[in-house]
Amino acid sequence: MLAYLKEFNFASVCVRLALAMIAGAVLGFGRGRKKQTAGLRTYLITCVGASLASLIGFFEYQMLCGEWSFLPALADTKFDGARFSSAVISGIGFLAAGSIMLIAHQQVSGLTTAIGLFITACIGIACGAGFYEVVIVAVVFIVVVMELMQSVEVTFKRKIRNMTIHVAFDDIEHSDMITDTIKNEGATIYEFELENPGKSKTPPSAILWIKLPRDNPSHSSILSSIAELPCVSSVQELIS
Repeated sequence: MLAYLKEFNFASVCVRLALAMIAGAVLGFGRGRKKQTAGLRTYLITCVGASLASLIGFFEYQMLCGEWSFLPALADTKFDGARFSSAVISGIGFLAAGSIMLIAHQQVSGLTTAIGLFITACIGIACGAGFYEVVIVAVVFIVVVMELMQSVEVTFKRKIRNMTIHVAFDDIEHSDMITDTIKNEGATIYEFELENPGKSKTPPSAILWIKLPRDNPSHSSILSSIAELPCVSSVQELIS
């Protein structure tokens, strides 16, 4: 059955497009559940579209070896069916780049969505090529990475010595109090950048890049010490 489906016929085309649709839906469902801009439909259409481009390349190759075999000799040219797939890889860059944006506090959002769209297009090409085995394995691996590894990544980032925090406080004069509190914890401040220096009605805030001491690499300790200051209205750790 697998050998038959790897041949280029109507049944295999239907199976390949259906597999692309299922793979795109599985990957897009998880992103849509997390309220991401590119969700189920975007991933599904991307995967099916890439699969269709790959199938078009196969179709033209079959026709040029059969009914249209006189055309390459007539035009004195060679046909490369892989160009359709390479065009998909190039074109998906525009869609992926549009999902990357700079959000509040100098954080970048959309990187996972962008790479997800790229790998979904690659899976679609594999579906169109009839590479069924790698499609199934790739979908399983990507689902594990996107759905299960996020919590592991956040836990890891909260245990390393480097951290980035955002602090909102009452007055610009209180910035020294905040930096002194961090230094008293034994941490080193790499950079202190004011987001709003208090020129408008919005209270001032700042982003701090900090390196924790070896003997006390606790993120919660730093956050608690800053939160206890009477001049601080809010503090949060920025984890991209």
